[in-house]
Amino acid sequence: MKKILLSIVGLLVICGAAMPLIVKNQIDKQIETEKQVLNKHGVELSLISEKGYVSSFREFELTIVDGKKFRDYVFEKLTQANPNYKSVSQLLKKQSEKDIRPALDGTTLYGTLKSSNLLLHPSVIKISLTKFSDEIMSSLNSSSKTDELIQSILDEKMFTFLITLDSNKKISQIVMQDINKDIINHNNDVLNVKLKNHKLNIDIQESLKGTYTLGEQSVKAKKFSFKTLGVEYKFDYLTQFDNRGSFHIDSIEFKENKNAVTIGNIDASAMTKTSNLTSLDGEAKYNIKDISIKNRVNLELNNLALGIVVSGLDKNSTIEASNSYNELAFKPTQNSIKQVQNSIQKILNIGFKVGLEASLHGLIFANKNFDNSDLILNFKIEPNNYNINDKNMLNAFLVDGKLTLNENSVKELLKINRNFTKFAQLGKKDGKNIVFTCEFKNSTLFINGTKVK
Repeated sequence: MKKILLSIVGLLVICGAAMPLIVKNQIDKQIETEKQVLNKHGVELSLISEKGYVSSFREFELTIVDGKKFRDYVFEKLTQANPNYKSVSQLLKKQSEKDIRPALDGTTLYGTLKSSNLLLHPSVIKISLTKFSDEIMSSLNSSSKTDELIQSILDEKMFTFLITLDSNKKISQIVMQDINKDIINHNNDVLNVKLKNHKLNIDIQESLKGTYTLGEQSVKAKKFSFKTLGVEYKFDYLTQFDNRGSFHIDSIEFKENKNAVTIGNIDASAMTKTSNLTSLDGEAKYNIKDISIKNRVNLELNNLALGIVVSGLDKNSTIEASNSYNELAFKPTQNSIKQVQNSIQKILNIGFKVGLEASLHGLIFANKNFDNSDLILNFKIEPNNYNINDKNMLNAFLVDGKLTLNENSVKELLKINRNFTKFAQLGKKDGKNIVFTCEFKNSTLFINGTKVK
């Protein structure tokens, strides 16, 4: 029994001692696999040094040797993640065909990889831009302020990222090194650029979830400054038709001489889902607080809120419209214009619903107070066979809603534009508010029951 026990203990000791070597060999094989993939797509991976047993430290260098292959590889991955980018990728490929290799060939990044040779431990990659393309580097002139700046960016490894890989060797976090840099232009003016707490956390399971944060971003010069604080973007992406996200900014501030724009905070959220095999639903909400614009005409706004709900969009027609529009935006042709029109035609014929809610509180513009305005609007297109160019298409549109304006706001609007008088007369008084209930059907608009011609 004692011999058996000693044998088991000895075996465990041997396995424990051999574990780092086994894991190290697995990591080496993975690196070799990645090296072959990168080489195939225009990037050369060179290992500079390697040391360590229980934990390993490797130095490496990445060099883009064929910018065209690398670009195609990036666009291929992008299209796999979201097929909607296919047409955009194709057009960008065509547009960059001439300049892509001069812009990228020779670009070099220096990196280190720290990894544990024990199981279930994360690895950390530190990677820095150390050289722009050969063509860019050959054109640098040491006497130029701009070229001095480019060289200092490389020398100081200003663009440095820390990438954490989880135990399954999937990216879990990307952190950009803080930047606090004074840039001197040809007039010897100082421009300070600052980036702090720039981070992306990723969790890849059934869906791609993540949180992107940017603590501070600022640019400051003698005559102007720009600053954002507390940027946060959360996302949960399953497919292009099933995803959601939220966006927040603590504050934005822009100043130029005596002009200034400040925003207290911004919140936004959006989601898209497939309600069945053929229909798409979506929702978006926006909220902006404490807006202040100071120039020749000052503006103050306490709160602006907007919510939009879309339901029943035909999925296939929406995809066609999106792809056609992307093509139209980058390279308009008669065919792409026709494709956009045909896709919109299908969407309108099948029909969909839109709900909108908006509110505006505490608006002061040009010393005039426009307080508390609210809008609720429901829009529906019923299934129809109308042509997009047919005026009778309006017969398929059904709209109902309510606009509520503060009585004082109506008076101020009348002072600004007397043409508003006829519309104001259609309103109904409700306490301190003027209410406009609207309905649009059979191509006719009614406000509070009165037909508007």
